Amino acid sequence: MNSSMLLKQTFVAGAMLLGLAACASNVTPMLATMPQASPQTPPVAAPQTALPQGTGNATPASPQPGCVPAAGFPNFPAEYQGALQEIACHLQTADGLPADVVIPALQNARFDARAVAMMTPAPPSPGPHVPYPWWRYRDRFLSPDRLARGTRFWQAHTAAIDAIAEKYGVPGPILLGILNIETAFGSFQGNFSVLDSNLSLALALPGRKRFFIHQSAATLRLAQRLGVNPAVLKGSQAGAMGMSQFLASSYLRYGVTWDDPPGGPLPDLWRSVPDVLASTANFFRGHGWQPGQPVLQRAALDPDADVTPFLQGRHTLAALNRAGIRPAGGGGMPPDTRVGLLRLQGEAGPVFYVAYPNFYAIMGYNPSVYYAATVWAYAQALTRDEQVATLAAAGQ
Repeated sequence: MNSSMLLKQTFVAGAMLLGLAACASNVTPMLATMPQASPQTPPVAAPQTALPQGTGNATPASPQPGCVPAAGFPNFPAEYQGALQEIACHLQTADGLPADVVIPALQNARFDARAVAMMTPAPPSPGPHVPYPWWRYRDRFLSPDRLARGTRFWQAHTAAIDAIAEKYGVPGPILLGILNIETAFGSFQGNFSVLDSNLSLALALPGRKRFFIHQSAATLRLAQRLGVNPAVLKGSQAGAMGMSQFLASSYLRYGVTWDDPPGGPLPDLWRSVPDVLASTANFFRGHGWQPGQPVLQRAALDPDADVTPFLQGRHTLAALNRAGIRPAGGGGMPPDTRVGLLRLQGEAGPVFYVAYPNFYAIMGYNPSVYYAATVWAYAQALTRDEQVATLAAAGQ
């Protein structure tokens, strides 16, 4: 997943906000020099019916058939009244939400100019574009403090992590890599009203209108199922919630209440660590995670290998091998496995990696190569640290 960071706070607060903006809450680049990082792709296709066309019409349009019109929306600027009236009708007629849910929720919601400012893409830089290197992005999330937090979290929740990894086939360190980047293991989950953000962004970002109307509908459904007022749902500036920053549509589709019978209450993704981990693992399985398979491997290149044709799209391992490109140390995967070839900037220069299907399952969570590679790198580093700690505790 998908924003300009306008708040200049202390390093710690800034790092926490970066974590929120790095994945499910991110729609546009945080900084002009940083890589694209987008939100979780909506797991359920947005309705294909016509959506409101204009956001600047202050005069409400004629009500759609079957739509109960609202008298007005007192907490939104006049320029958005007409468009918001149409959104209210769309939520009723296309999304099937009752008027007595939609109208009070939208009349109590507020336009969030801060969320809009943070999610509005920065203007193009007049100078030449200087790519932000992966190793700098990665190192923000692999600091000694972040690794120590992950080790403590792992030790505190070993039983749940092991059980969830066994059921879903997603290793615990990968799940912890998500929690590390998203919210620093729950330490900062966002204080924006999810509904306010979704509605404001639907109005102010025409290019993402369909997406945020879809999330507004999902937010209202989620509030109904949780039995709460939509106003109490808090998250990031782009409407992502909880320790792993799920969008409302992902919460409804992939949320798992761990160890509860089917049909039980919805998971608590703000406070229940087992629910958070199981839901995140379930998301990965729903996006093609293959248990037991690798994520990334360093690539070994023959001296005359031409990597250029393989840096876009996916190719079979056999095709890479014929071109003199192969996983360093061997991969053990069938020759017809379709993989990507990544060139990521390390401190000493470019490094090439073979990206397996599980790498793209992580990109289902956030379609940023930097993000997915950092989740993997954190999992690798955390595993090494945990092994060292275990050996030290055993006196070896």
